[in-house]
Amino acid sequence: MAHHIFDVRESATHGLVAQQLRDLADQFASGSVELSYDEWQGPITVVDPVNVVLDLKENGHQLDLTIHLSWAKQD
Repeated sequence: MAHHIFDVRESATHGLVAQQLRDLADQFASGSVELSYDEWQGPITVVDPVNVVLDLKENGHQLDLTIHLSWAKQD
């Protein structure tokens, strides 16, 4: 069963979004991701292998890019 840990939605400039993705990528590269704002959640450990799916869809006048990353949970 899935357990919801974190969710954020916002509208921002592409420059700000790029910086946020770079910050996330740096955390990911270090092997630990921390995604808490108002909710408490400790760092999430990233272990190999990581499965990656990039999905780009056109929906009328909008493009949707989904990045799905998954890996085994470390106990």
